[in-house]
Amino acid sequence: MQKIYTEGRCTGGEYHHLFFSDRPEELAQAQALCTECPVQLVCLESALERKEEWGVWGGVIFWDGAVFWRRRGRGRPRKLDANKPIEASRSELWQLVKSA
Repeated sequence: MQKIYTEGRCTGGEYHHLFFSDRPEELAQAQALCTECPVQLVCLESALERKEEWGVWGGVIFWDGAVFWRRRGRGRPRKLDANKPIEASRSELWQLVKSA
């Protein structure tokens, strides 16, 4: 059975489009909303269980079945972002959820 979390920051219609955008800046906005969300880890755990393909879940970007900490825009990356990780692994995320 799918769990529904009405306490999530994403449940309001005002921000819903950000969580399924294809624009990196909107995905980053969705992730910022997740950082203050009371159900962030529960959301991430549920997304991992369901093997989500798309969207921002628990502050992590699921894109075509792969998981990412962030998405880059077109062109050369900014120097500030050059050393930040892009891809995540599902096993890393499961460890994060279980350690919380």
